[in-house]
This record gives sequence, C-alpha cells and structure tokens, in this order.
Amino acid sequence: MVGTCQTRLVHLFAGGGGGMHQRVVKCLQVAAKQRGLIRRDQARVEGASPQQIQRQLAGRSWKRVFPGVYRVVGAPECWEQSLEAASLWAARDFAISHRAAATVWGFTRFKTTRVELTVARKQRAPKGLKCHYTQHLHRREVTEKDGFTVTTAARTLLDLSAETNQPDMRASVDQALRCRWTTLEELEALVARRSHHRGVELLRKLVNEFAGGQGPTESELEARVFELVDGAGLPRPEKQSRVVAGGRLRRLDFKFPGTKVVIEADGYEHHAGINDFERDRARRNGLTARGYVVLQWTWLALQQRPEQLLVELLRILTR
Repeated sequence: MVGTCQTRLVHLFAGGGGGMHQRVVKCLQVAAKQRGLIRRDQARVEGASPQQIQRQLAGRSWKRVFPGVYRVVGAPECWEQSLEAASLWAARDFAISHRAAATVWGFTRFKTTRVELTVARKQRAPKGLKCHYTQHLHRREVTEKDGFTVTTAARTLLDLSAETNQPDMRASVDQALRCRWTTLEELEALVARRSHHRGVELLRKLVNEFAGGQGPTESELEARVFELVDGAGLPRPEKQSRVVAGGRLRRLDFKFPGTKVVIEADGYEHHAGINDFERDRARRNGLTARGYVVLQWTWLALQQRPEQLLVELLRILTR
C-alpha cells in the first residue's frame, strides 16, 4: 500500500505548475515525498508566505489534518498517510508505538487502523491521535521501519504486555524471535532496564520461558498448533518424529509422546495439485497401516474452528 500511495503521488504532483506560484510548486515537491503531506514550517522554509498557505487552505487545495500539518487534496488517503501525518505533527522525540507499531512490524496478533504515538514531552494530542507520554524515550528503543520512526519490536512487546492476554503475548514474542526482529538478549536487557514498566512481569515471564529452552517455533502454523495444545493443558507433541511407514522413512509434523496420535498441519497451499494429493494419501495410508491415527489440521481450521479440532483430539487421546 505504501508503494502504491507514493506512485500515485508522483503522478499527481509530477510536472505540476501551470499557473501555480513556484513556491507552492516547491511545497508540492516536499509533500510528494511525505505521502501528500506538508508541515507549516516546511512550507515556510520553501518560501510560502502565511497568506499563500491560507489561500491554499481557503481554496481547498490543502486540507488541515492536524495542527500545522496539511494534506494536498487529491493525494490518496491511507493508514500510512495517517501515520506520516502524526509523525509530522510530533516532529521530534517520538515514536509510533503500541498496536500501531505492532501493525507496522507485522505482528499477526495485532492489526489496527488506529494511530498511536509515544512522545517524550507533554503536548495535547489532536483528535484522531492517541498519545502515550514518557519522560524518557531511549534511542535504543526506537528504530526505522518501512520509512517510519517506530518503537523497536522489543519495546513494542513491552508496551503491549500491559494490555494483552498471555496467549497472544506468547505468540507475539515467539513471532518476534522467529522473524529475528529481536533477540532474547535484547528482551532480557529491556525488562531489566524497564523493571517498573506497566506489564513488564508478563513479558519477563515469557522471556524466561523462551530462555529456558523452549525456543521459538519455526512457523506461525506451528505456533497455532502449540497454542491450542498448551491451552488445553496437554503435553506438547514431539516435532518431526521419524517413523518407517509404507516402506519409507517418514517425518511426522507432530506426534504426542507415548501414543500413535499424529497431527499433520497443512498451510495455505496444501494439495496444490494431483501429485501432492496422491503423495499425501499414500503417506496417510502408510501411517494408518502402522496403527497411527492421523489428524489433518489446516491453517483455515485452526483459525475458524479450533474448538472442534480440540474436541476431536481429546476424544482420540482419551479413548
């Protein structure tokens, strides 16, 4: 979406001028690099007078978004533009944070269209913008992501830990480690440094779990399987167990210890063709012939009907 917005802006502002005052053209060139936005002081630097700025607003060529921040009418509106507008308004000593930062990072458990900032000074937040205030915003807790100033993945997790349930937090710590957005060392240093931060106890508990040998999962699909199993209080299944079935050495996605109950987890592109279907059918038949009970869990089923999957699993494990 970001790239699309920028491409449309280039076409919108390219060669603009006509009878337009050259100072206004310079302002448009600045706006083209900022998702169609310009701050008042930036326009003044480009030579636009207060009267010229007012004429753009009165003529509805520009529209006020936040105090001192204007959008060029015709520039495509999107959530990224809202983040840019908030960043221009804050100007310094700030970072996009909390759920907004989590969305920029790509945390699957957090999606929002809300704009949230953490700022290191008190200033009244305009309508449509949520601000969190802090006395200190350490440089080590702020970074650049997709062109935005955001809290690091580690600091984002800390901020969210005060308002998130444990399963979602565990999955998010797991994702951050798996995607290498942060490290255990960075998380450990953060919880030590922010020992009085609201919600730090939950994050510390999860960091200790992962540091204790649990380690991150290898995929979001695997994380969903473990979350469902853990939530039911069941022992975690073994990953990638080896067994000979149908004359071949097979690797089982998940096998419950001391049983022949197996979960085969399928992602988005399962059974892409007839060859895949036949191969999986032969694999399942070979396991069944050896006495294994194979449960097929798909990504869609894990998202839409996890309770049904769990009922079926418990029925098989307890029979």
